Amino acid sequence: MRFKHAMAACSVAVAALLVPLAATPAAAATPTTGDSVQATDYSYYGSFEIGWRIDKLDPVKITLKDTKTDGYAVGARLITNGQNGKIVWRMRTIPSGQDTASWTTYAAPGGWISSAYFEICKVKVSTGALSYCDTTRVMHNPISDENNVPFPG
Repeated sequence: MRFKHAMAACSVAVAALLVPLAATPAAAATPTTGDSVQATDYSYYGSFEIGWRIDKLDPVKITLKDTKTDGYAVGARLITNGQNGKIVWRMRTIPSGQDTASWTTYAAPGGWISSAYFEICKVKVSTGALSYCDTTRVMHNPISDENNVPFPG
């Protein structure tokens, strides 16, 4: 009888050790933020979603829609602020003749990121010049502390 009680106690102890291992941070969902922008003249639309990690944004999802054939392309770019200052990432544009495009990418500037937002712009096809841009709201890092102190290690 003593053996059965010892086995039961051992089983409970092993279960108590294994359950927390199943709920490690790697198994937790990545915190995400998102926003969208539509031009006042309804010529374009963009939606954006950011997956926040300690030292990078992954995934970064961008969807653009160009609704007018007006000699302008539509482009979007990510802008981040953090340990390495303000970084304006590469503009992604909808190819000529296509009305919708989506990208899934990441941003790893080499340090913590405190905030991010997107610019969505009309780009003159013949010159590549930006006509005007709208911005999303600024999205703040949900896993950073108030002082934006980088995590050790």
